[in-house]
Amino acid sequence: MRILITGGKGVIGSFVARYMLEHGDDIIVYDPMPDTSLIADLLEHITVVDGDVLDLPLLLNTIKLNKVRKILHLAALIVPAAQINPYRGFQVNALGTMNVLEASRITNCERLVFTSSKAVYDEIGGAHAHPTYAPITEEYPKNPVNVYGATKLASEHMCFNYIGNYGMDIVILRFSSLYGPGRLLRHGGLAMHSVILENAMLGQPVRIPSGGDQREDMTYVRDVARAIALATHAENLGHHVFNIGSGRGVTLHDTAEVVRRLYPNAEIQIGPGLDCFQVGYNLYAVMDISRARAELGYQPEFELETGIKDYIAFLDRLGIGPLFTPTEEAAE
Repeated sequence: MRILITGGKGVIGSFVARYMLEHGDDIIVYDPMPDTSLIADLLEHITVVDGDVLDLPLLLNTIKLNKVRKILHLAALIVPAAQINPYRGFQVNALGTMNVLEASRITNCERLVFTSSKAVYDEIGGAHAHPTYAPITEEYPKNPVNVYGATKLASEHMCFNYIGNYGMDIVILRFSSLYGPGRLLRHGGLAMHSVILENAMLGQPVRIPSGGDQREDMTYVRDVARAIALATHAENLGHHVFNIGSGRGVTLHDTAEVVRRLYPNAEIQIGPGLDCFQVGYNLYAVMDISRARAELGYQPEFELETGIKDYIAFLDRLGIGPLFTPTEEAAE
């Protein structure tokens, strides 16, 4: 089946392309990013179009020319970039989604999978917050506290309008936080679990002054990619929206413990407290993934340790070296 992936050169998109190619789909990656390092081993086997989701004519032409039957819309401006430049964030994330919706409608694509985020939810409180972390369902109140979340929720609303107006087949996946190879390369120091691992791989210290008590649902990128693939081909769905996560909470201390087992000389210091990503509000939660289990057949395959081991192996496979990130105290 011919499948187009917007944002297919990114962290998630590259793993989706790899997974679906391995399972027999023909892949068209649609992404303006010049860096193809995360799909370097796939370039001979996929079609790559250096296209922007804001370019509707090129998007339409690409879909028609390649006889695309399903679209996976992953392209987005990430959290800090959208917050710094809200206009650009809304343009890329919300208007970009509108272009993908229109292109899907005009070309009669069979299904659109839109990748959303837990950022659409309100701040996490009550029994769902520290220290109890009761899992949040898809019905948790939606009241985004950052630009990225607002653009994702706006996009979700437009997806539902296209479902209602045109009967389109659209699946929306809301992701937890994730970790995996490429996160540090593309997203920088906000990828704290990657900072801990990759600094240790280089024999460099990690000193994080606070946040060690915060639990967060961290999902390995290959589990996320498989969830997208399942959503692409699943039939007889009873819902349009699904939480995708690991279904459990881990701390930076948990990550450090695994890394120390693999690198016994690793120098890792993590202080106590919450808000491990230092964002200033509480979006830390464990995702209730029972709906995805029941309807998509989704089940996380990677525990924290197996995910980290796979992460290391994949960096080696692509010839991507670990990156050093000065941590707060280490940089002084």
